[in-house]
Amino acid sequence: MLGVMQVKISNDVSKNTPLPGFKLLELFHSIEFLKQLKVDKHHPVYLLKGTLKSLKQFQKFSKNESLEVIKVYESSDVYAIFSAKMTGPIPQIMSMFEDVWPISPTIFDSEKLTLTLQGNSLGLANARKKLLDLFGDVFKISVNNNFQGQWDTAPGLPRRRKEVLETAIEMGYYNAPRKCRQRDIADSIGLKQGTVAEHLQIAESLIINAWFNQGRN
Repeated sequence: MLGVMQVKISNDVSKNTPLPGFKLLELFHSIEFLKQLKVDKHHPVYLLKGTLKSLKQFQKFSKNESLEVIKVYESSDVYAIFSAKMTGPIPQIMSMFEDVWPISPTIFDSEKLTLTLQGNSLGLANARKKLLDLFGDVFKISVNNNFQGQWDTAPGLPRRRKEVLETAIEMGYYNAPRKCRQRDIADSIGLKQGTVAEHLQIAESLIINAWFNQGRN
């Protein structure tokens, strides 16, 4: 059964821990993790939404010791949506286990770091141990073992499309590297491979466009 673990770490704790990501608050008011895209040379690549302190500063920025911008998808005076390779310890923890992954809300701002991780009991236990090794037992943590997923970012997702997407996630289709093919997903739920491909393509499009629209609003 999938569960979800939410960890809240105040920046008072973060300031006393030498985390390279803390310096990102010189450039952003907040950074939200939208999706893990892949792992590049052992470092995770995430789709991020940053609330900007200065668009001009962001446009000049390319990388520091915790983040390297790969591609900017959209930007304004207020925010930017971009992909980035992340080398800090927390993104490493979020990506090092195949059976746990970050979901919304996972966000870092001037007050606290909120991590929301979904996965099976073993993956969540492993991630919790790594976080304890990093911070000590000084953060708030809650676990919900009956979590069924948050689909607000894909409004109007039909039941069958949601089922295909959930199955793809659970089978590791979005892991890096992938753990299954579309044909494996199709065989698992009794659909044609082409039907699975169509459902995934439309679902992915809905989610990405919803993120962009939320940013505009």
